[in-house]
Amino acid sequence: MKPNEQKILDLLSNHDVTFFIPPFQRNYEWTPEQCRILWDDMVNTSRRNIDGQRSEHFFGAITYYKTDTSFGEPDVLVLVDGQQRITTTMLFLAALRDVCGDRKKADLIDSRYLKNQNATGEQDEYKVKLKQVETDWPAYRKLILGDEMSESEQATSVYVNYLYFKEKLLEWKKSGENPFALLNKGLLLFSVITIELKPTENPWENPQEIFESMNSIGKPLSLADLVRNYLLFGEKPKRQEDFYKKYWLVMERSVPLRVSTYIRDFMQLRGKCSFPVTSEANHKRLYQEFKKLFAGIPAESLLKELSEHSKTYGLIVGAESGEKQIDALLADFRQLGVTTSYSFLLALLVEWRSARLSTDGLVSLLSAFRTYCVRRRVVKLVAGENRLFPRLVQFIPDLVAADDRGSAMFARLSQTEFATRLPNDIELANTLEAMSNFYSLKYCKFCLALVEESLTKHRPDIENDDLLQIEHIMPQTLNAKWRAELGQEGVDVHPQIVHSIGNLTLIRHNQELGNRPFAEKKEIYENHAGLQIDREKIVDKGKWDASAIAERAKWLISFVVEKVLPIPQQLRTANNYSVRKQMKAKGLSFKDLGLIGEEITFIDDDAITARVVSDTEVEFEGKVTKLSPLTREIKIRQGRCNQSGSYQGAQYWKYEDIRLAELM
Repeated sequence: MKPNEQKILDLLSNHDVTFFIPPFQRNYEWTPEQCRILWDDMVNTSRRNIDGQRSEHFFGAITYYKTDTSFGEPDVLVLVDGQQRITTTMLFLAALRDVCGDRKKADLIDSRYLKNQNATGEQDEYKVKLKQVETDWPAYRKLILGDEMSESEQATSVYVNYLYFKEKLLEWKKSGENPFALLNKGLLLFSVITIELKPTENPWENPQEIFESMNSIGKPLSLADLVRNYLLFGEKPKRQEDFYKKYWLVMERSVPLRVSTYIRDFMQLRGKCSFPVTSEANHKRLYQEFKKLFAGIPAESLLKELSEHSKTYGLIVGAESGEKQIDALLADFRQLGVTTSYSFLLALLVEWRSARLSTDGLVSLLSAFRTYCVRRRVVKLVAGENRLFPRLVQFIPDLVAADDRGSAMFARLSQTEFATRLPNDIELANTLEAMSNFYSLKYCKFCLALVEESLTKHRPDIENDDLLQIEHIMPQTLNAKWRAELGQEGVDVHPQIVHSIGNLTLIRHNQELGNRPFAEKKEIYENHAGLQIDREKIVDKGKWDASAIAERAKWLISFVVEKVLPIPQQLRTANNYSVRKQMKAKGLSFKDLGLIGEEITFIDDDAITARVVSDTEVEFEGKVTKLSPLTREIKIRQGRCNQSGSYQGAQYWKYEDIRLAELM
């Protein structure tokens, strides 16, 4: 490995090479912001040289290795590092070619930098000097060759950044500046360090290891980047490209922008255990776990399985399966935000798509699992699910083989630890009765929509707030008519009952009822609202007061418990957890709470977060510490530290809007 200094344009003007960006590399990611920095560097360098100051600019390192090519074709230099800078330089040159207004100079740029004069093949990858990764290639190729581009190709970063340079050059020309000054006095004086790897001669110059140690634009490699590199790097360029198109590209299209998350959930599916959520802080750790988990499996076999399962995973994150019931249930899990269950859901869907599980069987399992998740969220339980759900994969053969799959699912979920228990009817009803502010519950609208669905077999669309809103029957602000109707006693209890479940319903768009009198609201509920939930235990009342609200609350709670979120009879009053595994009361343990790898939030400032890294420690601003001293440090920063300086950390941090002390 011997570094050499040379000018970037001398490197690009070599007609005996083609630069190849291998499939294991990232897509082209630079934005106009990075292009602006390059533009400013060219402008500043050219102006200093025009003013008589000798000036050059260091443009970083370019690392590559050569591969074998056919006789008569240019050498292929496979870029390990430098793809973003070289691609952006080429886009600037293409823009300069297209706006310079001088045909001879435009042809010179074309022939010297953008295309290979010595290429004899008919294929574009020989004509175009820089071969992009597959997703960027069509747009880049057409840009260099001058072919017409589609609308989707014009939306790529390649074309967007080309337009950025084109517009800047047109402004430059319009102001009377010479655009070629940016080339002759600027870019021509950009130097790079080129490093040629020779892995066949020097095994220690391993391109894979070197690639893994490098960042692009200061951005750490993601889990997807590292896994793609691991699975493709050992193959010859042709097989790399074939595998990328046949398998990896399918993943990118099935789960766009979610490949790293999908890979982590795939690991949980295959490992039947939990792994930390993906983040910049733990991508390398997850990558090491990936290599251990799949050691010895041929790259193509693993790529094939990843590719096939990614299409199934796409159903979980929003693609349609063609089965309305299944799509609706999967949409509910997205609505609930139960991302920790995705590896388990993937395992169920794999069984269904392989025909080992019928559609009815899958619906039964998903319905039971949804009831479990909704009950827990109403009761404000989420702890431990990130550890439990991946482990459920090991029980799928039993669930699939069961005669009554819904009951089998409930039976399994009722045998977990206390923290992951299935709330019984008593716990659920008591929680709803004691909840004076059901309106603030994150899942309020979702639960009311389930009530409507149970009443009518039709679910109103809850995702669009303009189409469906939560309605306070007794308004949040009492006007004179309401005050007169309620009397002083009713006015006094208004703050305690206005947000309770008995006073809430749903209303469709364009039905802003506000604080209209109850008689007017009742007429709309009965004749114009179009929702059954607006009629039940409302329109039969002559007056809407604390008594009416209490009566409706009692009916709603009973309906939710018995009809909307029913569980098998034998579980309705049972302790639905394993007594043997019940948690003992003790101090804060992130392991017991199942929060290792998760993000927690400071109780009075959602912008302050920390990531749990061990049973007793968190990472904050790059440092590992315990929760209580971290709480004290934040309070000091806020100028609100108490006199003793002592804090119980669990009281000041929350996970998914629930205080850690409550989770304990």
